[in-house]
Amino acid sequence: KLGFKIIHSTVKLLPAWHEILEALKMRVTTLPWDVSTCWNSTFDMVEYALRNREAIDAVTQRQDLGLRQLELTDHEWVIAEQLQDILKDATLFFLRSTPNLATVIPAMDLIDEKLTTYSLNASFLPSIRVAVGLAKKTLNRYYQLTDTSEVYHIAMGEFLS
Repeated sequence: KLGFKIIHSTVKLLPAWHEILEALKMRVTTLPWDVSTCWNSTFDMVEYALRNREAIDAVTQRQDLGLRQLELTDHEWVIAEQLQDILKDATLFFLRSTPNLATVIPAMDLIDEKLTTYSLNASFLPSIRVAVGLAKKTLNRYYQLTDTSEVYHIAMGEFLS
């Protein structure tokens, strides 16, 4: 939500974001957002947020910008770090040249379990739960593709009709 708001507010929020980055002597960049065709875009967003935490905290704390509802607590930043680790491990795992169904399916199940836990945790801001929910939805799109894979059905002892 933060990235979308900043990118689409070219008169108020985007210039403020650039000013904050410059004041912090950080490279002026634009926040990434979720890309439905790129399963690891959630990882990219979390990684960017963690790398630019100081700027994100500064922009959400400015009352004149109206972004206070998107401010993250220290606990939520810790969860973001954990989520980054999970998504990074998954990215590296799936980029290996040797993953097979016997290792991919349990890995996807574990990732899905973690994402479900985070998305249902009422102690997190709705924005965190929604972001994790989007990651889960993207993962499930890929997970459902196994249903159409002949190799998957053979490995599971099933036959396509």
